[in-house]
Parts: sequence; structure tokens; C-alpha cells
Amino acid sequence: MAEEIVVIGAGIVGAACAARLTMAGRKVVVIDRVLPGMSCSFGNAGGLSPTISFPLATPDMYRQIPGWMLDPEGPLVVDWKYLPRALPWLLRFLREGSAARSSQAAQGVRTMMRSVFEDYAPLIAFSRSEQLIHHAGQLYVFDSDAGFAKEQGAIAARRALGLAQQVLAGSEIQAFEPQLSPRFKHGVYLPSHGHCSNPQGFVQRLVEASVSAGARYLQAEVSRIEPGPDGVLVHGLGSPLLADQVVLAGGVWSNALLRPLGTSAPLESQRGYHIQMPYQGSALGRNVFWQERKTLATPMDAGLRFAGTAEIAGLDAKPNERRFALLHKVAAQMFPGLEQVSGSRWMGHRPCTPDSLPLIGAHPQHRNIVCAFGHGHVGLSGAAFTSRAVAHLLAGGAPEPSWSAFSPARYL
Repeated sequence: MAEEIVVIGAGIVGAACAARLTMAGRKVVVIDRVLPGMSCSFGNAGGLSPTISFPLATPDMYRQIPGWMLDPEGPLVVDWKYLPRALPWLLRFLREGSAARSSQAAQGVRTMMRSVFEDYAPLIAFSRSEQLIHHAGQLYVFDSDAGFAKEQGAIAARRALGLAQQVLAGSEIQAFEPQLSPRFKHGVYLPSHGHCSNPQGFVQRLVEASVSAGARYLQAEVSRIEPGPDGVLVHGLGSPLLADQVVLAGGVWSNALLRPLGTSAPLESQRGYHIQMPYQGSALGRNVFWQERKTLATPMDAGLRFAGTAEIAGLDAKPNERRFALLHKVAAQMFPGLEQVSGSRWMGHRPCTPDSLPLIGAHPQHRNIVCAFGHGHVGLSGAAFTSRAVAHLLAGGAPEPSWSAFSPARYL
């Protein structure tokens, strides 16, 4: 007897999809090889950012990438041993930076991000996670005139879109966050942004609420999915499980299940790092993004988290100690009075596509397999929209025209 829906992956995307489907009365089984929230969702920066309006690949990047690649402390590093394997993805990424293609991808980014709090509202209530979500705004800070000059295009774009922002000078930045270093000359306050102060806990609450409402959670590694006339057989659980529909939300590992079907997506891990230290004195009021260093400082329930940078080195390389050291250096520069006591540290795999847009929708050859992966740097913000779209599609609804940007057919 077929299960209605199997969701493969218990990160924030899979957990949000499972919760939304459970709320709709569907019979759901969530499967992951690790406990809910223990992969990429465990260590992300926690940002909820409705005004993010651009993909990673933009025309500006062409003049910045050479400097990044040659700077061991830059926001993007590539392990040269891994470069031959990464090169096809990197070339596709560069192609997406053309003005026309970047502008097209930006429309998809805005579609996914603009209603993050509205899309999350029913999921937050369902999982009783209100205390984890903070509508406190966000600060972008700049310590150089050159860095702030590069932000002018984004400021103008937000203004044209009618998005709320407040441009700040040095003393005004200190009024928002007195603990910040006076090195920061310029800032932008985004009042519609916010953060989650325990991303792992949020994922756990979503899965727990789904299970309490009738879903099942299985800790197992799915080895293969096999579409057939009666549904999709899910292998790797001892005996196969027959599903009417499968939601593939396996992040950067999703290709392992797609390849036996004759397809794969251009996914690359942009490895992210964090360090987290217990609070000393008062906590930040909101998250703060140092734009030149691409590092986000976020007040979490258990301490102050510094997260950022992107490293392309594959799934198997050990964490790079230099990236942890860089975050400690950045933390000291941002908060001169911070005593760097021992805390936690983490490295995880962001599932990135060349155009920065996830694959959301039915597999082109197997309509009862729905893709929901590839959210890159914005999984926490993008999961809310994704869950709404997936629930709509699995209920038989037609995709909205603006969702075409996420079509799996562009890659599969």
C-alpha cells in the first residue's frame, strides 16, 4: 500500500515541505540519514532576508573574482586540487553573470525571498517556534569607501523596488550596535529583515510538529528511488517503501538519487563555516553583515555566531583550518572588546546552482518526483516559499508563471 508522500531530506527545506504537507492533511514520511537539522541547517547564519534581490553571479563579479581567487583570506577560495572537478560548474557560473542572465535570475530570487515572513507564518505557528524568529532588521556595514561604492547599485535597486532601507554614517551605526568597531564608515539598515536564533531547533520543531500531527520520521540513508507504474519505490530502508509521490530535498546530495534516473543537476558545494562563542555582556540586537568580508554576525540563543565565506573543495575534503582562523580574525575586527572564548565551530555544504536558483518542481521525466533542492546561501529564507510551492504542486495545482525560473527542466 503506497504512502502518499515521502520527503527525502530533513534540513530546513525538507522539514518545511513536510510540515506544510502535513498541515494540508497529507500522509507524509520524512527520511534522512542524519537527525533533523544536522546538516546544512545546523550551522547556517540564521538570516531571514526578504530584500535579497540578486543572484551570486552578476556582471560585477568578473572584476572581483581574480582578487578573491588570489587572496587566501578572500570571501571565495578554491582548493586547487579540486579545481579540475569544479571547472565545469565554475564556467557555467561565470556564464550566468552576464547582464541578461543575471537580470533574469534576479526575478526568481525576488519571487522566492520577498514574502519570507508571510510564507513562514503558518509554519511558525504550527511548530510553536515564535520565540526563535526575530523581526529585528539587519545591518550591512562597510569599512571602506570603495566597498560602499560597490553597494550603490544594490541601494538603487532596493529604492526602485520600494524596499525599505536606511543609509547610515559611522556614528549612526554605533547607535544601532554600540559593540561594533568604529572602523565601519558606512551602513545600510534593512528593517524588514530578521533572523532565526536557533536554525537547528527550528528544523527540529517543524519535524516534531509534523510527527505529532501524524507524519513519520525515519533515520535511514535512501540508496535509490525507482519510479514505476504504481508510484515510486524508495530503497535503503530494509524493505522498499512505495510512495505515491516523492519530494527530493536532499541538498547537495540530491544528485546521488538523480543519476540512476539518467539525469543530474549542476550542483556544487560552496562550503560554509561558522564559529560561535558564548555571550559576554549584552547580545547584539540584530544580525550584522560585514559586506567586504562577506561575514555575518548573528545573535543566537546559545551565543554569537560568525558565519560566512565560500570554499569550493568538494564533499570529501576535511575542514580548512585557515577558514576558521579567518573567522576568528574577522570577529576580533568587528568587535574589538570580544573575548574569544571556546565555543562551537562548523563546516557545511551549501547546495549551489550556477544561477543561484533552486530546482523546484516536477522532474521532467518522472512527474511524481518533485525537486526541492539547490538553495545555495539562502536555504533558510527560501524554504518557506519552496514549501508553499511544493504543497501547491502536489495538490495538483498549476505552477504560477513566475515559478518558471525554478523549473527543474532548465537543468535536468
